[in-house]
Amino acid sequence: MTVSTSVTTEGSTTIVLTGLGSTVIKAGDVFTIADCYAVNPQTRESTGSLYQFVALADVTASTTASVTVPAMYSASQALATVDALPVSGKAVTFFGAASTQYPQNMIYHKDAIAFATADLLLPQGVDMASRQVHNGISLRVVRQYDINNDRLPCRIDVLYGYSVIRPQMAVRLWG
Repeated sequence: MTVSTSVTTEGSTTIVLTGLGSTVIKAGDVFTIADCYAVNPQTRESTGSLYQFVALADVTASTTASVTVPAMYSASQALATVDALPVSGKAVTFFGAASTQYPQNMIYHKDAIAFATADLLLPQGVDMASRQVHNGISLRVVRQYDINNDRLPCRIDVLYGYSVIRPQMAVRLWG
């Protein structure tokens, strides 16, 4: 397998591969391209390790395939990911063997993912309503008498959200 067409546009998200035969590339498949090295995001200098591209969508190839990957930027750009954009004719190597399972682990810095909660309104005219915040997590507790069933139910609510705010600070580890 080789790169069919050189990538010439900074921020490009497509790599055209050739020599695949009848192959299915699944989202999450990882591959490297010869002479396309990862860079340190701050210094933009080569790490000496081949950049690991990840397919973002399934592709069924006959002889060539356009594989969608995260945006690529060369070392001359502020958002640098690789030392040089992939060039036509360079060898492509996929990780793993077909129909083989590999353990997948996530390693991430605590600042890679954000988790946030919001204060919920406290209703009036109830037996008890309280809001407590512990370690940044806001919980609301409301208790109200149910005259129809002769019960005193209590509910605890939390309104939360999360997002990956620094994806470059998280990695997938095989094995």
